[in-house]
Amino acid sequence: MYTMKLSNVETFTLDALQAVGVDKKEAEICAKNISFADKQGTDTHGIMRVPVYIERLQSGAFNAKPNTKWVKETDTMAVLDADDGMGHYPAQLAMEKAIEKAREKGIGFATLYNGNHIGAGACYAQMAAEQGMIGFLTTNAGSLMAPSGGKERVLGNNPLCFSIPRKGKDPITLDIANSVVAGGKLQLASSKGEEIPLGWALDTEGNPTTDPDKGLEGTLVPIGGHKGYGLTLIMDILAGVLSGANYSKNISLLDYDKPNKVGCTMIVIDIDKIMPLDRFYDRLDDFTDIIVNSEKIDENGHIYLPGEIEAQTKQKRLETGVDIADSLHEELVELCKELNLDKEKYGL
Repeated sequence: MYTMKLSNVETFTLDALQAVGVDKKEAEICAKNISFADKQGTDTHGIMRVPVYIERLQSGAFNAKPNTKWVKETDTMAVLDADDGMGHYPAQLAMEKAIEKAREKGIGFATLYNGNHIGAGACYAQMAAEQGMIGFLTTNAGSLMAPSGGKERVLGNNPLCFSIPRKGKDPITLDIANSVVAGGKLQLASSKGEEIPLGWALDTEGNPTTDPDKGLEGTLVPIGGHKGYGLTLIMDILAGVLSGANYSKNISLLDYDKPNKVGCTMIVIDIDKIMPLDRFYDRLDDFTDIIVNSEKIDENGHIYLPGEIEAQTKQKRLETGVDIADSLHEELVELCKELNLDKEKYGL
């Protein structure tokens, strides 16, 4: 295991993206948002993704010089063509637009198509919470799940995220995939040579497996059975069908020479247009007090609000950095050689 400072994660990512032709402004936003994932403990969406991103930029699957543009806009809604560029940049533009429209009209809706992997959804939803607004987003992904009663991979785990602001406290942020775990957790286990718990994935025959590689060849298990299936189907409609993006099996999952062309949809609500923000904060504090102070199974236990563990991880990792697998460390060192970057600059 190797430890990498978060500042080095961001700097390395910025330099690597620019080395393969991504403009500095876009690379800075992507690097910041990738570092955000490692900062809060969403390791499946952080530095471990960078070698794949670079590969796809080099192959042309990701457009290093996209012509990102707004193609439709009303007082409350907007549609963005991401032109196959890195996913993090247009996702941030879309959330900024939704916030802008919510500030003006009380609610803002933005959607994008021709996108790619956006990283950790909390990064964008929390942008709204920082403005005293409620943020929601969903995105679709390559097919890794079967519908209830099926065995063919036709749905992504299509995550969704809500972030609710609190006064003087970290926001309540629910950021979940609609599978029991994200596919990246299987990839992470595979890279570490570890088994996965039963209940995470099925092999190609539909049998539960502890082998992450067999799980990646098979299907992920939806949360709550048919309920998770239903949620991920609706998220694909919101992010894929509605936006004009690819959906279901149309999304390229393993072909690194093809763009994903996924979609992403954001909705922002300006709380102050509904009630005074301080009144909302007081009511929310009362509500969360009821939750966290409710009777526990273990009297010495702790009831966490969504996003609380991630906020604690952030404080710790700002001091300690992020642990990465030896195999990933080797990949990053090789990437430095390939891109003519000084590995010493990043503590590699």
